[in-house]
Amino acid sequence: MRLPFFDPTREEVVAVATDLIIRFGLEAQDEALHLTEVAANMRAVRNCQLYRLAAREIEKSFAEARTRRSRAPESEAAI
Repeated sequence: MRLPFFDPTREEVVAVATDLIIRFGLEAQDEALHLTEVAANMRAVRNCQLYRLAAREIEKSFAEARTRRSRAPESEAAI
């Protein structure tokens, strides 16, 4: 069950994941996991959950990009 006061919204998770990808590129998932640890150490439950979900979203995004890239014809992959 999702608790509205503690769990971040889907839009918030996507926004954080997108921001981390823009800022850190391929290291975005590692940064999200690092921020999860920092939030846990600070006992910031909501932020911990937010960064954990963002790391999952980043992982999904990278997997989807790899799949799309592997399916692309060679002429498009060279671009």
